[in-house]
Amino acid sequence: MKRVHALIVTCAMLVACVSTGVDVKPEHMSNFMLGFSTLDDVTTQLGKPTSQATLGNGSTILIYSFATSRPNPESFIPFIGPLFSGGEIRSSTVLFEFDENGVLRSQRRTTSSGASGWTVVPPGMLQ
Repeated sequence: MKRVHALIVTCAMLVACVSTGVDVKPEHMSNFMLGFSTLDDVTTQLGKPTSQATLGNGSTILIYSFATSRPNPESFIPFIGPLFSGGEIRSSTVLFEFDENGVLRSQRRTTSSGASGWTVVPPGMLQ
């Protein structure tokens, strides 16, 4: 019986999400005002960007990327788990553009989500 409990606990821990990057949400972006906020304001609040580029005209672009993945719980069932492997995937990319003086000129956010593999658990049941 103890082995069954250990197996259940282990599977529950493995089902946890895996994430990478900085998750910049719309409410974070609303803290920055076009024409007023600076590059330092953004990096102070959000941290180091995923990537940064300085263009020939002196403007700077900061990119914050984020991705998270949650495997289907069925993936961990012995023997048949590989048939259900896959899971939910969500990502976002936020781009901040600054003029040559480091003042925010524009900001954009794109998101995507999808799934791979099969699942027999109804959507939202494990949230």
